[in-house]
Amino acid sequence: MKMSGLLHRRSVDLPGVVGTVRHLRPGSPLPRRLGAKDVAVLDLNRTPPATARALVEADVAAVVHVPREGEEMLPRTAFRVLAASTIPVIEDADLAEVADGSRVRIDDGVVYAAKNDEELASGREAGPATLLAEVDAAESDYVDAALGHMAAATEFLSLEHPLLLDGEGLPELDVEFADRHVVVVTGDAGSEDQLAALKPFIKEYRPVLVGVDGGAELLRAAKHSADVVVATPTAVSDEVLTDGAVLVVPADRDGRAEGLERVTELGVGATTFPAAATARDMALLLAFHGGAEMIVLTGDDRGLEGAFAPAAAPSGTMVDKAVSARLVHADACATLYRSRGNGIGLALVVLAALVAVAAVVLARDSAQDLLVWAIETWNTFALWVQGLFT
Repeated sequence: MKMSGLLHRRSVDLPGVVGTVRHLRPGSPLPRRLGAKDVAVLDLNRTPPATARALVEADVAAVVHVPREGEEMLPRTAFRVLAASTIPVIEDADLAEVADGSRVRIDDGVVYAAKNDEELASGREAGPATLLAEVDAAESDYVDAALGHMAAATEFLSLEHPLLLDGEGLPELDVEFADRHVVVVTGDAGSEDQLAALKPFIKEYRPVLVGVDGGAELLRAAKHSADVVVATPTAVSDEVLTDGAVLVVPADRDGRAEGLERVTELGVGATTFPAAATARDMALLLAFHGGAEMIVLTGDDRGLEGAFAPAAAPSGTMVDKAVSARLVHADACATLYRSRGNGIGLALVVLAALVAVAAVVLARDSAQDLLVWAIETWNTFALWVQGLFT
């Protein structure tokens, strides 16, 4: 079915619908005034049913589904909610570079600028029947991928359970992890921004910094000195390899490691880590079995959306479970640290105010009265500050 047959005509001159682009970010509230003159651009793979129902209630002109790069459709209820409505859904039309508030015209899956009719993106229309068929297929693919992933993860567990449970086979490093915070920086998308957000946390706590493959480059670019680098030597620059960090080279279970000749040429020392795991997972295990108090990890928070994607290593499923008691995602750590910092700042403001009041009291009252007042006020203040962190 052609989408043009489903759409309300918004222009007497050109076919299709005309609307204002509204980028809807995952987790963000919907705009208050969302209606028939708006085109909702969002990732339906991360859209809850309530948001989809709100879009249907608002009778938006169209919905443009923009998934993460390389990600297939997930069997989310939001697709079924929209399939049961008359709202057209456009797929594979990348409007990431089209500014919020831009006026566009959509016809037969193609998005044009309303002002000059320039083509902005080309996608495909999905009528209700097509959308339902696609989400049914996505459901089947998702379950099949989960079964395959878990089978591979179980095989990894059967091979590496001594490593996971007891740290058997871990290389001995001249690095003290015990009772310290550790930040593991991967080369995943989002790590650079997350590392920037962690800067105040790193400055205060001086955690052990572990760079994993491209994450070691990110640490260096951000002017941080990595304590440990877990990487294939051919995957990082000479500067990273010679910066003085303890270098751990991932190896197969039989001990073969790629790129050791490069380490030899540079004249630096390295320790191999034989395991059927990724460099990321090796870094987490080194920190966990080394006694780290908390492990902060950058990169994608896979969740169920990306847990069974081809890029998700089965070893990661088991390793994440093994270290889960001390694992914190970088976004959560940065958020908690900001909240804590705000509480401390407020406490300091109140303390400054108390000092000012004390000065006034000292000018008017006797020293004994001031002492009684100061003790009572300080006790109240101390209990209030304590409440900020409980």
